[in-house]
Amino acid sequence: MKKRTLTQRILDNNYILLIISVVISISIWIYMSMNATNDTFVTISNIPVQMELSEEASSSGLRIFTANEPSASVTLTGNRTILGMVDSTDITVTASASTINTTGNFTLPVTAVKNSSSKNFSITNTAPSSVSVVVDYFKEASFPIKDGIIVNAKKGYYSSTSIPYSKVTVSGPQSEVNKIYKVVAKAEISSELSEPIDVEATIVLLDVNDNEISTQLLELSVEKFTANINVLPEKTVKVNPLFVNKPKGLKITDDIIEIAPSEILIAGPSEIIDKVDFVNLDSIDFSALNNTEHVFNNLSVSVPDKCKNISNSSTATMVLDLSGFDKKTYTVTNFVVEGLPDEYSYEVTSKSVKVTVIGPAEELEELVASDITAVIDTSDATGKTGSVEMPVTFRFDGVSSCWYYGTYQANLTITEKQ
Repeated sequence: MKKRTLTQRILDNNYILLIISVVISISIWIYMSMNATNDTFVTISNIPVQMELSEEASSSGLRIFTANEPSASVTLTGNRTILGMVDSTDITVTASASTINTTGNFTLPVTAVKNSSSKNFSITNTAPSSVSVVVDYFKEASFPIKDGIIVNAKKGYYSSTSIPYSKVTVSGPQSEVNKIYKVVAKAEISSELSEPIDVEATIVLLDVNDNEISTQLLELSVEKFTANINVLPEKTVKVNPLFVNKPKGLKITDDIIEIAPSEILIAGPSEIIDKVDFVNLDSIDFSALNNTEHVFNNLSVSVPDKCKNISNSSTATMVLDLSGFDKKTYTVTNFVVEGLPDEYSYEVTSKSVKVTVIGPAEELEELVASDITAVIDTSDATGKTGSVEMPVTFRFDGVSSCWYYGTYQANLTITEKQ
C-alpha cells in the first residue's frame, strides 16, 4: 500500500478542516471590519435648491424668479456602509432669501444640511456655492404676433404668410415683461420660392430699440409653431368700370372716362388669374347720371375669389364726363307691365309719364315719344291687389346710345282673376 501524502491526510481529517474554516472566516471578518471603519466620500447630484422669501415679502406680492429650476451637488464623507444608504431625501439644500424685501437681482449663498442627526456622515462640499435670482412682482400680458418672416419670392410671384396664432401671452418678472415692445415671428428661408412651403417659426421678444429680450425668466404661451408660406403667381390687370342701365350702343371712350389707377397687380392660383384680364369697380347706375361731369371717389375694386389685390390701393377714382351729350324731355303714353303672375290682371291708371332722355344730339333729333315704352315692373307686387304704385324703366326703339335720367313711378290697379 502507498503512503498517503500530508495534504491527503489533512483533507481526510474533519477536525483539522473545521479549524481551517474558522480561521479563514475570522480573517475575512477582520478584513471587512477594518475596511468598513475607513472613511470614504460620495457625491449626490440633482438635489433641488429650496428658496423662500420672508412672509412679509411674499404677502406683498414679491416672488423669486430663476432662469431654471436650480439644483445642487453635495459631497459627503463617512463610513462606506452608512454612505451607501444615503440619498437626496436625507439632505436639504437651501438658498436663503429671508432678508430680501425689495425687487432686484440677488446672489444667494447655497447651504446644505442633514435632515437627520442620527446618520453619521459629514457634508464637505456643496456646488454651486451660490445662485443668482431675480426678486420681482409677477406680471402677465398678451401681445399681438407680428409677421417677421422674410420671404424671398421669385420674380413674378407673390408670397404671404399664414401664422396659426394671433397673439402670445408672456408671464414672469414685471420688470422683464415691461421691456417688451413688440413680438415677432421669425424663421430662416434661404431659397427663392415659387411654391408654398411650411417653415418652423420662433417667437422673438423685442424692446423699443428692436433689441432681442431674453426669455430665460419668462414663460410664453407659445414659443415655436409651423407657419405656412403661400406663394402665388402675379399678374397686372386692367381696372374696368361697371354700369347698370347703360345703353348697349353707347361707347365709353378714353376722352369720356378716366380711372386711376387704371391697372392693378393681383396674385392668385394660376388656374384663375390665367383667365383674368380685368377687374371691375363698384357698379354705377346710368339712370342716375345727367349730362355733366361726374367724379366717383373710393370705388371698391373687386378681385376674383382666391385672388389678392397686392397693389397699394384697394379703391379707385373714376371721372366720367358726359357733358358732350344732349338732354330732352318726352311724354310717354306707351306702357307695358312685366312680372305679374298669370292669376292676376291689371289696368294701368297712369295715362302718361314725362321722362328725361340723354344721348347724342343726332339720336335725340330722331327719337320721338312713340319710340319710347314705359316698362312697369311688378315683381315686388306679389300678393298685392288694388291700386299700387310701381317703378318704371324705359325702352327705346330706333336709337342705341340714349338713356333715361331719374326715377319714375306709375299707377296701376291689380285684381285677382276669377
